[in-house]
Amino acid sequence: MTLNQSQADAIRTAHRYNPGAVLEEIAREHGVTTRDVLSLLPESEAVTVEGCHFERVMREMTGWGDLTLLVNTGDVILEAKGPLPEGRMAQGYYNLLGQPIGGHLKASNCDLIAFVSRQLFGSDTHSVQFYNPDGDCMFKIYLGRDAERRLLPDQVERFRALRDGLKG
Repeated sequence: MTLNQSQADAIRTAHRYNPGAVLEEIAREHGVTTRDVLSLLPESEAVTVEGCHFERVMREMTGWGDLTLLVNTGDVILEAKGPLPEGRMAQGYYNLLGQPIGGHLKASNCDLIAFVSRQLFGSDTHSVQFYNPDGDCMFKIYLGRDAERRLLPDQVERFRALRDGLKG
């Protein structure tokens, strides 16, 4: 979807008044896609790369320790916490081969990957978000936290290195 100036201005205003709002909620409120909302975040909060890096990003995140894989359909926000397991491509899907996180991700439908660093519910967050051509977020992977709810420094370092290595 292409945003008109009125929509873009309204979304920017929503960001200013509630900088930690959930992107999907802003999208629903303004009748646009989550990717449209993402596109209006400053580069300090969101860096995007092409979806062709899907398999590389997923493989790189294997071994980072506990992460949270999140799917937000509007009706359900489903979280799975644990280490991202090894995966392999088969028939257009990236198949996660493990527990507690497992499943089949349609890698062939991912055309944009976003490295998002922003406040959410009053806490700093870093996530890798995968988008389809319709502008919907397929799923997100959030970095883990320690017992005091602080981001894990080694994961933050790896997140930044992966993001910076792909964008440059």
